Amino acid sequence: MNAYIKEISYYLPGKEISNHDLATQFPEWSAEKVANKIGINTRYVCEDDEFASDLAVNAAEKLFNESGINKSEIDFLLYCTQSPDYLLPTTACLLQKRLGLPTNMGALDFNLGCSGFVYGLALAKGLIASGIARNILLITAETYSKHIHAEDKGNRTIFGDAAAATLISTSGFAQIEDFSVGTDGKGAE
Repeated sequence: MNAYIKEISYYLPGKEISNHDLATQFPEWSAEKVANKIGINTRYVCEDDEFASDLAVNAAEKLFNESGINKSEIDFLLYCTQSPDYLLPTTACLLQKRLGLPTNMGALDFNLGCSGFVYGLALAKGLIASGIARNILLITAETYSKHIHAEDKGNRTIFGDAAAATLISTSGFAQIEDFSVGTDGKGAE
């Protein structure tokens, strides 16, 4: 069975950090230099009492509200983050409860960064192709701002906080094609 992206939405927290804000803190880098080098003018960061699961809930609720998707039709939740609320229990289980999703659905976390969405699509496609699920909610959410040192100008210019919620189903607007994945952990150091 084919798998498709059916709907997608996102959530950005309310606090903004502009290139001008960073240039004030790091005067050796102008706002224009940051914009030209990385193409980002503003990044959004969460409040101290806001967590990746909060961003995830907001993105998913926005997806449900915008698309009219019935929560009872979701039969699997995939949650990708490197900023989990806890080591245990998995955040996907907490999200199932917070979102009011069915208790007879599958839910799991996986820990990846930049490649997380692509791996999530591959996992979702596999779940649909095997007949395990028909409507998968894939959520990616990060709160990197909680883990980056205030003086780390290189990473602070690149990373912000956000969440995306994607419905992968047996029909939709973009078919998920084949994947070619690879891993080379030798650059970890």
